[in-house]
Amino acid sequence: MQHDWEIWLDNHLSPIIAKWLKEKTGMEVKSSYVLKFDHLNDFEIYSRAKKAGKIILISKDSDLDKIISKSGSPPKLISLKVPNCDNKILFSILEKNIEKAIRTLLD
Repeated sequence: MQHDWEIWLDNHLSPIIAKWLKEKTGMEVKSSYVLKFDHLNDFEIYSRAKKAGKIILISKDSDLDKIISKSGSPPKLISLKVPNCDNKILFSILEKNIEKAIRTLLD
């Protein structure tokens, strides 16, 4: 995995997902709550991630996809197209696909 990149989770994802993803990928993974971004709008999160540099955002929100398409990357984005579900189900989906998604983004 690319350890010089960080993963940031948006407001719609539980901080427990950050802990699990860190263990799975070995990368630094931070929730919006740890980052103190839970009060920011999507463009503010994008702007901070762009300034930070090597950031992969994981989001269920389609607004970030639109912002990155219009304004460019970094940050990179993993956009989740899943219905509301509990953390265990969401992590099982991520666990199966996260390493391939990261490789695809960074290759």
